[in-house]
Amino acid sequence: MIRWEDSDGGLELSDEALTAALRGHPELRKRISSIVLAVAGDEGELKEADAAEERIVDEMRLLGREALKSWAENRVEATEREIRQRPQMHRQGEKNSAGIRNSGK
Repeated sequence: MIRWEDSDGGLELSDEALTAALRGHPELRKRISSIVLAVAGDEGELKEADAAEERIVDEMRLLGREALKSWAENRVEATEREIRQRPQMHRQGEKNSAGIRNSGK
């Protein structure tokens, strides 16, 4: 479970919790790393504001897509666990029967 810290009216992860969360979501780590590099100016091609803006906006869009995908996968897993824990619910498998044969009428 990730613990949140209250910081200046907002919620923030500790450095350790952020590192652990990013280890669990490598696709998000890749996007965030790219954004940090663009902001730091370590990438030589981002010498103009327009290029930097375009790169950061693209990375933010991809980050959002990856974040929503991860969120959806987590919700599916949580829902499946919840359903499996209900005693009256059983997972449906394939049918064993090929159906009822016609009597040839």
